[in-house]
Amino acid sequence: MRVSTQEFYQSSLYSLLNQQSTLNNLSQQLSTGNALINPTSNPVANAQVLDLNSKIANLGSYQQSNTYAQQDLGMSSSTLQSVGTLMNQVQQLAVQMNNATVNASDLHNAVATMQGNLQQLVQLANTQDANGTYIYGGSRANTPPFQLQSDGTVQYLGDSSQKTLEIGPGLTTPISQAGNAVFMNTLAGNGTFTVSGSASNYQIPAGSSGTSVNAVGNTTLGPGSVLNSATANSEFVAKGAQFEVTISNGASGLTYNVTSGTGVVGSAGWTASSGSVVSGTYTPGQSIAIPATEGGSPFITVSTNGEPASGQTATFTLAASKPQSLFQTFSDLITAFSEGSGSPGANTRRAQDISNALANLNQFQTSLLSTQAQIGSQLQQAQSVQSLNTNLTQQFQTARGNLADVSYPQVITQFQESSTALQAAQKAFVQVQGLSLFNYIS
Repeated sequence: MRVSTQEFYQSSLYSLLNQQSTLNNLSQQLSTGNALINPTSNPVANAQVLDLNSKIANLGSYQQSNTYAQQDLGMSSSTLQSVGTLMNQVQQLAVQMNNATVNASDLHNAVATMQGNLQQLVQLANTQDANGTYIYGGSRANTPPFQLQSDGTVQYLGDSSQKTLEIGPGLTTPISQAGNAVFMNTLAGNGTFTVSGSASNYQIPAGSSGTSVNAVGNTTLGPGSVLNSATANSEFVAKGAQFEVTISNGASGLTYNVTSGTGVVGSAGWTASSGSVVSGTYTPGQSIAIPATEGGSPFITVSTNGEPASGQTATFTLAASKPQSLFQTFSDLITAFSEGSGSPGANTRRAQDISNALANLNQFQTSLLSTQAQIGSQLQQAQSVQSLNTNLTQQFQTARGNLADVSYPQVITQFQESSTALQAAQKAFVQVQGLSLFNYIS
């Protein structure tokens, strides 16, 4: 077989270029550490690396969202802890003021303190995260959700939504709480029913000289408790029933009577549904067990304190609990402390109002602890997902490294072999190029 000069040059050039390309590819692998410099050299591995890169990038995005979620959840938890501390301080102040020996100066200072506490509560409810968004505004996170009005009331301008972030494939977590659920909508009283005293309980009767300290009694009722939840729900919620508790100091001594009905107690709209459900002799400090109907089993009970003045009756209404804001409870205490001191009527009214406010604060404490527990669970979930995402990222990076990372001992050996082969090819080309028949003709 004869090889033309042109074929010789083309074959040699192809061989040299191929050796140079291999050597250049190995050189780039050594300098970059990437074994897939040329995608066509291993298309399957290159496709797998691209897929792994996409998964790693997605996990990185989830981790950023997760970090942001943990920051907001942590801030919310910390803020609610501050709210709880503030509520404890308010409870202590209320207990101190629930004393007939406090004077006008004490109450004046307590009013000033509570006004400051109310402003502080609004500030806590308007907490912002690192990005300046309000964490208790729901989806309306760019304006303060709570506004203190000139009359001391607080208006909520947010909504009931919760912001969420995706912290894993198909997994989202709330990063905020709706402010109305946290601060505005806790059931008052003991969570089932409330106790309210008639205004006549604290007033000197018409025609009385008012010279006797006993002209107004000092009867108060505690927040009460539920003995049978099903019956309580049926009476207060389903039937809309109310119970009127009267404690009298008459000719037959101290007695009590409880009447069941609907409507507004003490007005023409009140309808006694079953008349008296329970009555008896009253002893100051006793608990009154109340059945739904006469002769039935008690389903609620209320504690008592004090007694009416001679010839008088103290009246109280037990009605279904309604939502009340924590701000309103603070305002109620400001009103209670502003009622003055000295007279039995003022002291008794303040005592009843403080008792009711303390019951509301207890409900808010329970609600607050429940919210904190929920946030803690969400934070724990986010931390677990973060750990899982970190492990997955490491696994994907290891798999990518096995496909794309250079094995330096192997590539260095290949580089040396290719370099030797290129040098040999170059030398052979030069030697063969120098051959000519004229060198052998003498």
